[in-house]
Amino acid sequence: MEKSQQKIIGEKIRAIRESKGITINLVAKETGFTSSFISQFERGLTKASIASLQKIASVLKINLAELFEQNDNAIPDQEQSTVVTRKADRRKLAYPDGKAVDFMLTGLGGKLEVTYSQIEPGGGSGELFSHDIAEECIVVLKGDIDITVGEDHYVLYEGDTITFSSRVLHGWKNTGAETCELIWIVTPPTY
Repeated sequence: MEKSQQKIIGEKIRAIRESKGITINLVAKETGFTSSFISQFERGLTKASIASLQKIASVLKINLAELFEQNDNAIPDQEQSTVVTRKADRRKLAYPDGKAVDFMLTGLGGKLEVTYSQIEPGGGSGELFSHDIAEECIVVLKGDIDITVGEDHYVLYEGDTITFSSRVLHGWKNTGAETCELIWIVTPPTY
């Protein structure tokens, strides 16, 4: 039986945490989570939202993408001015709820992050979250998506676009009846 994405991510967090000599108690203190939650998540006994994973990644001083499945065939950026990422080589990031998947369209190490997302009905980011200095732009290709930025709520439909600062608490959810497809453009990259 294959390990769940949650269990794999939990094991990666534990390995990274231990390799850096960081205790569960320190991660708990810095994130505001309980030590019990961190321990259970590392063992695959509970789930965590993307916002929770971002808090943990921040404490461990790693990019969120390091926690997700990566396609080793992806062509890295490495100071190249031109990077081609073939469809078959896109890095895939599956969200903990299992209803949203991101495909990284840009290489690593660049100044721009472009992601293609497929979000099933009911899928979303979970709790509101924010992250380092970045600006995000979302383009709705198909379906509709509910987006919260700060205290404002928006419903975006096919062809709509929203741009906002990543420093503001934000989140999203597909409350529609069909899979929503989005393009995310973020600078500087968060993954």
